[in-house]
Amino acid sequence: MFRGMSIFRQLRATASRQDISVPRELGFALGTEQYEVPVIFRPATDGHLCLTGRPGSGKTVLLRALAEEAVQVMDVHIADAWAGHSQADGVRVDGAASFASTVEGCAEMLEAVLAEVRRRVKQCALEGVSAFDDLAYPPRRILVILDDTRHLLVEDEYSPAGDGRPKARSVECIREIVTCARLAGITFVFSSQWALDQSGISYDVLGALCSRLELESTPSWYYTLGMDDSTRSQPPPRTGIYTSLGAFASTAVEIESR
Repeated sequence: MFRGMSIFRQLRATASRQDISVPRELGFALGTEQYEVPVIFRPATDGHLCLTGRPGSGKTVLLRALAEEAVQVMDVHIADAWAGHSQADGVRVDGAASFASTVEGCAEMLEAVLAEVRRRVKQCALEGVSAFDDLAYPPRRILVILDDTRHLLVEDEYSPAGDGRPKARSVECIREIVTCARLAGITFVFSSQWALDQSGISYDVLGALCSRLELESTPSWYYTLGMDDSTRSQPPPRTGIYTSLGAFASTAVEIESR
C-alpha cells in the first residue's frame, strides 16, 4: 500500500457518487514526503514518468499499485520485460487493455496504441477541438507502462538475435505518440534498472517531457539489518527522489510496500 493512495480512491469515489467523470487533473499518490504530505503524479500536467532504480528498490511494487488504480479510470497497456521470466514479479493487473511480455509483443502493443492515437487526433480535427476530452464522446485517458525499457527498446550485447527490428518499431511508435500525447490523452510510465542515459529513453525525445522518480536500492538494508530471520521478515524502507515536470527542486519520497 502506498501512503496517500487512499486520496486517489476518495476522489474517484466522490466523482462516482456525483455521477460525473473523474477530473483529468486527478493524480496518483507515489508516496509521501516529510510530515506525511502526499506526493502526487498528475498525468494531465506532469507529462510522462521516468522511474529508475536498481533491483530491490521498489519499482515493481510501485508500478503494480499504479496500474491497479489506473485501470479504474484509464485504458492501461503494459509491457513487462520480466513477466516471461517470473510471472509473480511481473506487473500484471486485471482489467488492463493489453499486456505484453516480449519485445515483439511490446512492438505490437505500441502499434495498436499508435493507431488509437491517430484515430483520436483525426477525430479532434473533425470536431474542431483542441484535446481528446473536449470531444462529444471523450474516450478514457491512456496509460502505457513499459518495464524495463532497456530490455524492451535497446539492442545491445544482451539482446537475443532478431530483437533489433521489433525494438526499432517500438521506438518509432513512441517517437510519434509523444508528439501528440497531450492532444490524444496518453501518458507513458517508463521504468528501468539503468541510469536514465542508459535506459533506452531518448532524452532528445522525452527528457524534457518527463517527471522523474529515482528510487534508492535496498540491498544495503538487508545486509546491515536483515542478518537474522526476525529483521529479514520486516519490509525494507523504500525511498527516492521525485522531480515533477518543470520543477527546480527534488522532493524526497517514501513509499511503503504492500
